[in-house]
Amino acid sequence: MRLWEFEGKRIKITDVDGQVFIGACDYYTSELDDPNGVASLSLAPDGEDDITIGFTADEIAGIEIIPDAMPVMAEAV
Repeated sequence: MRLWEFEGKRIKITDVDGQVFIGACDYYTSELDDPNGVASLSLAPDGEDDITIGFTADEIAGIEIIPDAMPVMAEAV
C-alpha cells in the first residue's frame, strides 16, 4: 500500500474488522521511521474535534481518496 499518497487528503478507510472511517489524513509515518517497521497514517475523523485515529498498514483493508466534489453529510444537531 502506498500510504504516503493519502497524506493531506480526505479519505475513507475500511479496517480489517469492516469498520469505515472518513476524515482527513493528517500524518503519514514510513516503515523506516516506525520502531516496528510498519507504515502508518493518522486520520482526523469528520465531525470529531481533537480526535485522531492511527492505522498501521496491516490494519487497513481498504483505503480511497474522497474527491472534493463529493458532498459532506451534515452533522446531527
